[in-house]
Amino acid sequence: MKRQVEALIPKALEVVAKEFEKELQNEGIPNVYNGYIAAFGASIIQSGLRPTIAIYENKNASSEGERYRITKMIAQILGLEQDLLDYVVHTNERKAKEQIKAAAIALKLALRTFKIDKGKKDG
Repeated sequence: MKRQVEALIPKALEVVAKEFEKELQNEGIPNVYNGYIAAFGASIIQSGLRPTIAIYENKNASSEGERYRITKMIAQILGLEQDLLDYVVHTNERKAKEQIKAAAIALKLALRTFKIDKGKKDG
């Protein structure tokens, strides 16, 4: 897994810079995304892969930021042209889980290299 994560970090840095381009020109990435990516792995362990992704991709959820941006970035890191949930539903779950965990770790590391706006809560 370590090598897989290391290989994904450059792509993760590129994806984060593109996704948060507007925020990075101002105050920085809202701190809420740091919390979302930190909770992602724990949620997979507690709830399972598919339920976690379904929750994160819910665009109607009342959350501080746009939580769906996390799964969107993970899909981009993996080079997917479909939603992450659609990918998981149509792929071997064990294989998908390992890929998604590696991409989530790379995303977590990448996010932390950028300026985080500790005062801004919403996306």
